[in-house]
Amino acid sequence: MKWYQPIQSWHQRKTSISKNGYVLVWVPEHPKAFAGGWYYEHILIVEKIINRMVYQGETIHHIDGNKSNNKENNLFLCSRKQHNKAHRPAA
Repeated sequence: MKWYQPIQSWHQRKTSISKNGYVLVWVPEHPKAFAGGWYYEHILIVEKIINRMVYQGETIHHIDGNKSNNKENNLFLCSRKQHNKAHRPAA
C-alpha cells in the first residue's frame, strides 16, 4: 500500500456504533474505510499515535474490555496471537 499519513482530526465528523459495539467514524479518505466511508475510531487513534497504518496481523486490544472506551491509555497495539491470549481466561 502506498505511503499513508494518519488522519489527525476526526472529532467533528459523523460517528456511529457498529453492531459489535465499536465506535465508527466517517472517514471516506481512509484507505481501509468500508461501507462507503466508515472506519474504527480505536484504529484511527492508534494510527495517529504510531504515525503509520496498523499492519495486517496487528490488532488493537481494549484493555478494560469496553469497545467504546477509546482513550489512548485503554488501547494496546498487539499481534492477533497476543490479542487472543489476552482474551483467554486465566488458568
